[in-house]
Amino acid sequence: MKIAIVLESNITSGGGYNQALNAIDQMLKLCKGKYETIVYTPINENIVNLNNLGIKASLFKFGFIDKVNANSLNSSLLSLFQRKLKLYGRFEKKMLKDGCDLVYFLEATNRCLSLRKLNYINTIWDLAHRDSPEFPEVRIDRKFEARENLYKNSLPKAFLVIVDSKTLAKRCSSRYGIDVDKIIDMPFSPSPFFKDECNIEIKDLLIKYSIEEGYYYYPAQFWPHKNHIRILQALVLLKNNKINKKVVFSGGDKGNLSYIKSKILEFGLENNVELLGFVPSSHIKSLYKASLAVVMPTYFGPTNIPPLEAWSLGKPLIYSSHLKENVGDAAILFNPDSAEDLAKAMTSVLDPIIVNKLVNKGNIRLNEIELIRRNSKAKLIDKLDAFSMRMDCWNCTVHLTNHNNSKL
Repeated sequence: MKIAIVLESNITSGGGYNQALNAIDQMLKLCKGKYETIVYTPINENIVNLNNLGIKASLFKFGFIDKVNANSLNSSLLSLFQRKLKLYGRFEKKMLKDGCDLVYFLEATNRCLSLRKLNYINTIWDLAHRDSPEFPEVRIDRKFEARENLYKNSLPKAFLVIVDSKTLAKRCSSRYGIDVDKIIDMPFSPSPFFKDECNIEIKDLLIKYSIEEGYYYYPAQFWPHKNHIRILQALVLLKNNKINKKVVFSGGDKGNLSYIKSKILEFGLENNVELLGFVPSSHIKSLYKASLAVVMPTYFGPTNIPPLEAWSLGKPLIYSSHLKENVGDAAILFNPDSAEDLAKAMTSVLDPIIVNKLVNKGNIRLNEIELIRRNSKAKLIDKLDAFSMRMDCWNCTVHLTNHNNSKL
């Protein structure tokens, strides 16, 4: 059996991109010596990043028919066109030619709907459009409908659905009628670049960004749901109580940065906030290390990657209380709607006794998550073995009909 692994996003996607790289590495190790694998990506830069991690990848480009097939369920005309002509897209034809039997998509994508023959594994990292539909990034311009249609049409057809937690597994099952046995809850992991020995030294990092150690750190893209505003409001409260601390934000602009900048000026926090923008992966580890604590007031979950990274580097975590199932007692929890609650949490980590307790609990939580991951990996390989056995039931060499040899 040969498994195709598809990486569509690029490094500017942030945490989702890093998790995709972890998922690739995990699948390659699980299949080593047992099943063949091939990694595909449509982005040149990904080839370089994957090579740096010791992973070989093949470049491909989606064709017109791929797009038609992927969107056919959203249009009765396109659906009729696809059914009548029975065209395979360039992407699927490439994988069939390479002898692939199963396609593993590393993120939610309508590309899986372009497949006419091949089975696929789907990946869902959140159902935020259902959990928090009030946020513009999952609502405006019919984004809610796009997500909902994708999940309704793609999840039931998937051979497997991989999610990040039991919480999300239950939501996928109840909202989209997916059998729990078809869902594997595979926890996130810290960024693969944390293992890179080429990370910048802390002293060089501090010079580069003109910052000093001991800041609150929030690594997050500037989406509304990331809730940067609550940190700014909490900083004002801290200043009013004679606690003059800094926060460092790193992450790309997803449409909300100008608003945050305006609030920094309005609140008089120009000397308390550092906006680093999107920083190289080799800088993230040292940004964590130089911090006082990691603050994450996000609304979206049910899990996130920064808590794992904070724990792995011995940093205390301040985290949204409605996501407590992800962190247990290994974080100071606060109400993300309350600047007062956040300011109190940020003050608490100035106590070294509390910090030591959080660091120890973080190590325990990491071990708990690693046990979940081992069990999930065992379930995944069992499912792959079952798929391989079931392939014996049909002729896998018959791929394309004679009338479908175009290069569309």
